[in-house]
Amino acid sequence: MKSWLPIWAGSLLCIKRNLASKISKGIPLSQFTVEKFLDEEFICKSGDPATHLYFLHEGEVELVSASGEVFGMISQGQSFGEAAILKGGIRSASIRTKRDVVCKVIASDKAAEMLTSFSPLLVVIMEALLLQQAMNNSIK
Repeated sequence: MKSWLPIWAGSLLCIKRNLASKISKGIPLSQFTVEKFLDEEFICKSGDPATHLYFLHEGEVELVSASGEVFGMISQGQSFGEAAILKGGIRSASIRTKRDVVCKVIASDKAAEMLTSFSPLLVVIMEALLLQQAMNNSIK
């Protein structure tokens, strides 16, 4: 089972980086809002409806499990909240700021629309990879 883990995790990371790059270069800023969060503030919590996709413009955030354990970091220039792309998506982890943070935020419907404009298959691939990630997280 562990042999496929690096493949899908690497694929999801590659898609996320490519998406963040395309968005920062090719999507009008009018599609985004800019939100600021203070040090140690929760941006979203596990189990919340996934209503927005975030692009970390400044700062770092931590991925926090339901038990309160930090299990990952997201740095400036990366995205989080991809579950927003899925219809009825639910947050699988809590996101807490590490220092003050500035995010570019786009609503889930706009994010899905934007993804399909890049390629109709991109949403299907993202959904499959996110499902695999959710299954892996639930096993842990």
